[in-house]
Amino acid sequence: MASLPPIIAWDYQFAPNAQKSRNYLYASSTPFKICEQPFVIPRPILQDLGITYRRVPVLSIGKDVFCDNTSFIDAMQQLLGSKGLKKAASDRAWEAWGYRTFWICLPCVPAELITEDLGKDRKDLFPVFARKDFATLRQNGLSELRSLLDTAEHEFLSGNKPYINGQDLSLADIHANWMIKWAFATIGVAKEAGFDKSSYPKTHAWCEATPTHDDEIQKDAFLSAEEASKQILGSEYALSDIGVDSTDPLGFKGGEDVAIEMTDATPGYCPQNGKLVGLSKSRIVVQVKNGLRVHFPRIGYVVNSQKGGAATNGH
Repeated sequence: MASLPPIIAWDYQFAPNAQKSRNYLYASSTPFKICEQPFVIPRPILQDLGITYRRVPVLSIGKDVFCDNTSFIDAMQQLLGSKGLKKAASDRAWEAWGYRTFWICLPCVPAELITEDLGKDRKDLFPVFARKDFATLRQNGLSELRSLLDTAEHEFLSGNKPYINGQDLSLADIHANWMIKWAFATIGVAKEAGFDKSSYPKTHAWCEATPTHDDEIQKDAFLSAEEASKQILGSEYALSDIGVDSTDPLGFKGGEDVAIEMTDATPGYCPQNGKLVGLSKSRIVVQVKNGLRVHFPRIGYVVNSQKGGAATNGH
C-alpha cells in the first residue's frame, strides 16, 4: 500500500459524528491532523475553500473532501486495503442501527446545554433542539436509549465476546457503538441511574475497548486555518475518477453545475455547489473552483441542477 495523502478532520470534538470518524482513524492506526471548527456557523476556513456544506465532520484525504462518514470510511477502507478494519456482509445494517441511536440520543442532551442561540443555529438541521418543550424530552429519550442498550447487552454482545463479531474489533463496532459512547461519556448518560457499568457491563466494556477520541490530544495534532488550507490545496487527489453514470435516473451529465442537499434538513439549507465530476451507484462527486473534489454518498442527499442560477430537482 502506498503512503496516504495527508488526512485532516475539519470538526470539533463534541460532535458525535466527528467522534465516529476519529474512532475509525484511531482504530485503524491512521495518522491525521485536526483543523478545529467553530461550534456554530459561520466556518470561514471551509467557506474560503468552497465547502458550503454545514454539518461536521468534514474530512479530507489529500484534495478529496468527504462530507459524510459513509463516504469517508468507504474511501479509507479502499485506500488502506488489508490494513483496514475487518469487514462483514452485515456492516451496512450495523451502520443503519448506529444512526438510529443518533436520533434517539439527541433528546438525551441536557437541556442546559441547548442555549437559544444553539437552538436557532441547529433548527434547520436538528429541529428537536428548537422545540419549546425540549427540556421535557430527556426522560423519554433515556427510556428509548435503554431499550437499545438492552439489545446491545443481551443480543449483540451475547456470550463472552467483547466485540460484535467476536474477539477482534471490526468495522461493525465502529458503525454501531459511536453514539452510545458519545452518550455515555460526552453528555454524561453513564452517570444516570440505570445506565452505569453495573447495569450494562458488556456495553460499557465494548465502548471502552473501542479506540476512542482522545481527551488529551497532542498539540501538534492541530493545524491552523492557514496551515490546513495550504496543506489541502498542495496535496494530490487520493481517489481515482469514477466518471458519470449515463444510466443514472437523475440524467445529469459531467460538468453540470449542481447543488447537493441533505434530505433530512430544511430544503435549500446550506447546499454544496460544484461541477459534477462523479456519479455512481454509491457516490456523488462535485469539484469546486479551487480543484477540491467533494464526495457524498448516494443515500441521504438530493442532487439539484443549478441551470439558470436556481436549483431545480433533476431534469
